[in-house]
Amino acid sequence: MFTHNLKIAFRNMRKYKNQTLISVIGLAVGFTCFALAALWIRYEMTFDSFHKNAGRMYVVYRPNPNPNNPTNSIRSHPFALASYLKETFPEIANATAPTRYSRESTVTVMVNEVEVQASILIVDSSFLRMFDVKILEGNFDNLITDNRKYAITREKARQLFGNENPIGKTVSFFNNTIEISAVVSMSKQSNFSFDILDLYNSPPAPDNRYWWGAGTSAIIELHSGTNVKAFEKKLYEHDTGEERGNISKMTIKPITKIRYTDPDIEREVTFQHILIFSLSGFLVILCSLLNYLALFMSRFRIRQKELALRMVCGASGRSLMTMLSIEFVLILLFALVLGGAFTQWAHKPFLALSGIQMNLPAIYLESLMYVVSIILISMLAFWLILFIFRKRSLNLSIRRSNQSVFRKSSVVVQLIISIGFAFCTIIILKQMYFLHNSEEMGFSFKNRGSVRIMETSMSGYGVLAERMKQIPEIVELVDADGMDGLFRGWRFGIDVKLWDDKPSNINDIQMTWLPISPEYVSFYNMQLVAGEMLTDADPNSMVLINESAVKAFGWHDAVGKSFEVDNRRNDIYTVKGVVKNVYSLAPTIEAEPFYYVKRNARPMTAQISYDSQNIAYIRVVLFKYHEGTWEACKKKIEQLIETEFVDAYETLIVNSEEEYGKYLKSETALIKLLSFVSVICVLICVFGFVSLVLLTCEELRKSIAIRKINGATAGDILDMFAKEYFLLLIIGAVIAFTTGYFIMQRWLENYVKQTSIPVWIYLAIICVLALVIVLCVGWQVYRSSVENPAEVVKSE
Repeated sequence: MFTHNLKIAFRNMRKYKNQTLISVIGLAVGFTCFALAALWIRYEMTFDSFHKNAGRMYVVYRPNPNPNNPTNSIRSHPFALASYLKETFPEIANATAPTRYSRESTVTVMVNEVEVQASILIVDSSFLRMFDVKILEGNFDNLITDNRKYAITREKARQLFGNENPIGKTVSFFNNTIEISAVVSMSKQSNFSFDILDLYNSPPAPDNRYWWGAGTSAIIELHSGTNVKAFEKKLYEHDTGEERGNISKMTIKPITKIRYTDPDIEREVTFQHILIFSLSGFLVILCSLLNYLALFMSRFRIRQKELALRMVCGASGRSLMTMLSIEFVLILLFALVLGGAFTQWAHKPFLALSGIQMNLPAIYLESLMYVVSIILISMLAFWLILFIFRKRSLNLSIRRSNQSVFRKSSVVVQLIISIGFAFCTIIILKQMYFLHNSEEMGFSFKNRGSVRIMETSMSGYGVLAERMKQIPEIVELVDADGMDGLFRGWRFGIDVKLWDDKPSNINDIQMTWLPISPEYVSFYNMQLVAGEMLTDADPNSMVLINESAVKAFGWHDAVGKSFEVDNRRNDIYTVKGVVKNVYSLAPTIEAEPFYYVKRNARPMTAQISYDSQNIAYIRVVLFKYHEGTWEACKKKIEQLIETEFVDAYETLIVNSEEEYGKYLKSETALIKLLSFVSVICVLICVFGFVSLVLLTCEELRKSIAIRKINGATAGDILDMFAKEYFLLLIIGAVIAFTTGYFIMQRWLENYVKQTSIPVWIYLAIICVLALVIVLCVGWQVYRSSVENPAEVVKSE
């Protein structure tokens, strides 16, 4: 019996091969997207969960001290805060303040003149007690503050030293040479992962020397049994006092949750977009299942006479359900196998994008768990539908009208999913184009770059720009010594305490200042809103401010107004002009109040090590290059610096387009996914239309033949079908556009500058789908209309 049912299932699948193929492909794509996304979500939600006391470990947050953005909480604190909290609150068992050597995630380390990127973390002994760090070789015995110990992970040791024992080996970075004293390991699935540990015995006493600045995280471990709610309230109400920076209103988050709740943690794709990724896969599965079930039920009605004969001949309801179920099970199994092939093809780019460290068999095993759960739910839904149909009398079913609520509902749902995906994808694409090309961003970054080198002498002053002028790919150049590029540049914050027309109830304003020149303004195409641009003839007291500064000051007409900055000289500046806000940091971050001063004639310097006698001279050159020549241009600049600037020990060559694109890398990945998913959903919907119309025409062959005998034309028959499907299209479009508009409006609110949602998007999607319906319905109806009605009636 099983073999017989299997033959019938394969015969039906072969008969309706187009419908079977699109169902299998759609389900396979959905299975793959959903399973990989679910795996990714679980990975993100288990960061730092491997520590033995992870359930009692929390990260401390505080309000942003920047008065222009007080609602944003940050986890960057003064170095002494962690030890201060440990001494102040008896509920805290341990506290540590891990610090990275650089704002970048990695720094350049050197071994035998070979440069390698490594993540270096400065920690104290409390870190070893709280975090699951395993010592593989060496030890940290007899630690003293003046004799810091350095440890390296096994993976990084092999990269640097091969199979040699790393204990006693030296590594250089930032003009420091360190000796490795231990080999350690800790899971990379941590927000505080590392390649090299810089370990000292204990945190310094929380005196005033360590309350300056910010840059460390404060991680605490509470005693077992602590009332967390009461402790949170106590911590929030605590104030560290004026001598300790007046830090108050502190909050805590579980260390296991900050990976997906902290917006400042850098990742290729945001957690929200991963959730969209998962939802997309689920909707593709839903669309494919509805498409298949609608076709299956249409075929079920066509086969009702056959099923009735089987029951008359003694077939039981159970045997009929088994026969019908086998085909559905085969569809799911074929989709599962094809989904495995898709996973094999996609797993490498998926691992590179997600950062997950997992081999292919482990991916298959975990993905299978998620897919099997979807399959079980699908089987339950299928059997429920079969049970409902089985409960009806077959005789009544044969006499029923050919109208099907389920079929119409499935078409509407497919239309909603397809139109929704297409609409959202177009809006995202339009927003990305807007951000890359709109003048509303306040500057231009196309085909622009900057070079920034640090030297130990002033010998290269002015020389770098002259040498770069000889590179043929460069079409425009600005010698920016004393300034810096809009990307990866220095930012200098300062308080403004007095300004014209200052209300009595307004506190000081924190502003950021940046040195510029007329050439700098022209290079980035900064746009004037009011007043005039700075010129070389203007005194140093003349400045430009941006729109955010005008708003912060509360001015209506800013030109000619003055403000005083809180520095050693208490300089007073007069506004000569107002420029548009420059959104060079990220399109989701509001522009801070800026004022732009004339650049100094002398080169810019900065201390580069703990030795105050070691001074770096910074050279900055801005350049514009020919379209499509970036790689060649960058290579020639690197060769120039390597051969002619031997004193340069650090070089940074920045492509403005690439830097800006980093802020949108998550959206870029999402666009690729949604574009692919949209195509799949539209194809499923189109093939669903074709199949449903084909089956409906087959089901209504006799009705169409009788209408033709009574004088109906092909146009009349087409009109009969078109009215039904156009009505479904309108219903699906209204629901999809309403829901999509609400979702995309909320998504666009994340950006400070937003594109519009014009009417043409709605009309274009409707017209395309209407054309698809006309072509699908028209072709199938034409085939039915040219049949000989007498032959059809005889065959029926």
